[in-house]
Amino acid sequence: MMHKKAIAAFALLTFCCSTGASKDARDVVKDVARAMGAASVKSLQYSGSGIYSQFGQSYLPNGPYPRFYAKYSRVLDYEKELSREELVRTQFENPPRGGGGQPLYREARGVTFASESSAWGGSAVALTPYGWVKAAMAANPTMKSMTIKGKPITVVSFTLKDKYKISGYIDSQNLLEKVETWMPNPILGDTLIETTYLDYKDFGGAKFPTKIAQKLGGLPVLDLTVSDVQLNAPVSIEVPRAAPPAHVESQKIAEGVWYLAGTPDPNSMAVEFKDYVVLIESSVTEARALANIEEVKRLVPNKPIRYHVNSHHHSDHAAGLRAFVAEGSIIITHEMNKPFYEQVVLKSPHTLEPDKLSRNPKPAKFIWVKDKYVLSDGDRSLEIYAVPGAGHTANLLMSFLPKEKILFITDIFNQFGEARPNDPPPGIVSPYYAALGENLKRLNLDVQQLAPSHGKGVVSVELLRKALEGTVQAPTVTPPSGN
Repeated sequence: MMHKKAIAAFALLTFCCSTGASKDARDVVKDVARAMGAASVKSLQYSGSGIYSQFGQSYLPNGPYPRFYAKYSRVLDYEKELSREELVRTQFENPPRGGGGQPLYREARGVTFASESSAWGGSAVALTPYGWVKAAMAANPTMKSMTIKGKPITVVSFTLKDKYKISGYIDSQNLLEKVETWMPNPILGDTLIETTYLDYKDFGGAKFPTKIAQKLGGLPVLDLTVSDVQLNAPVSIEVPRAAPPAHVESQKIAEGVWYLAGTPDPNSMAVEFKDYVVLIESSVTEARALANIEEVKRLVPNKPIRYHVNSHHHSDHAAGLRAFVAEGSIIITHEMNKPFYEQVVLKSPHTLEPDKLSRNPKPAKFIWVKDKYVLSDGDRSLEIYAVPGAGHTANLLMSFLPKEKILFITDIFNQFGEARPNDPPPGIVSPYYAALGENLKRLNLDVQQLAPSHGKGVVSVELLRKALEGTVQAPTVTPPSGN
């Protein structure tokens, strides 16, 4: 009996000692901090080149995003939780397939900021290697062990801002291989972001990856080779003021027809029929879609928005789709969108940023268009056509009012009134403009005015004719400030 008690006591002592000696999540984070030299890093600048894929702008629903050559640079201030990213894109795909402002005739430059006032707050900073370490050390992390492709991996997770669960995947060298979290998206709902960090090298006493790859919703958006890293250099990040709230500026362009310009772009068009209203195009945000709905109710207070025409699946043109389902509108869209809209857009959870439809669920009603669909009340008709060969998407729709001779067109004809990298030089015809011209000729449509979804108002069809002749002079390109 005494012998058994001694064995039990020894076993208990061994268990207690081994448990006490094991590392918890905070210890693992400290090991990562030491291995990477994260504690000494207050600011970071890095740059490189690779391939960038335009999120939400695929040629096919659920297809890969269009790719571009990319030069990338980023500046981070970890003490202030500020970030500035600059991306310079040039044409990669030939022929161009999908959105992203293709084809590019000049460099396209874009700048993205992250701060406490931005949509993500400082959370975007926590997705970088040093930012993840600093955020994990300030949180209450948990951990688990896994084997991935035969390699032991420790996963340390924590919640940031009581909202975002962030997980870091740590290898046997205590280096951060991957960070993942979920972001709210008006179309895809709670969307997985995965950023992979590989091939660490020493830069002045701290280690930083020279290969960075990122996926959104399971599809690649960035494949970067880092060529330059500067630690703790003086940085100054001036974050622009927050964007103004969504608003609509309606312009009456014919009797019972309004062009709905405003912020954020793109724009919409409302058409009044005897017993209902049709609203063509939603927007890049739910807020703008709801603003469009409210403006239509103000303009035509006693008629329901029975139909919503969705031109295609791109993120800046389908973000309001769920708002129109919640409104009870029938969605008119290309038949190619059926699997994507029914299985992804309507079924994906929206827990991080609940929208109107998730708060008040309603069944969706669709009309699926193959080639043509017509709405008519005996006096006014709206003809909705597929636009084959557009290049921008395989499922583009345009809407034509034959009595008023107005065509509402999306993306393959834009009029911003300012220079853009995809404005062709004189003598060159954009393949998107050419596709529009061919379809108007094929359908024999008597168009006199064009209402572009990206623009400030309707323009004469003469502008398209000149563009098809290659005689439109693009506005002078103004170099970005600070360069």
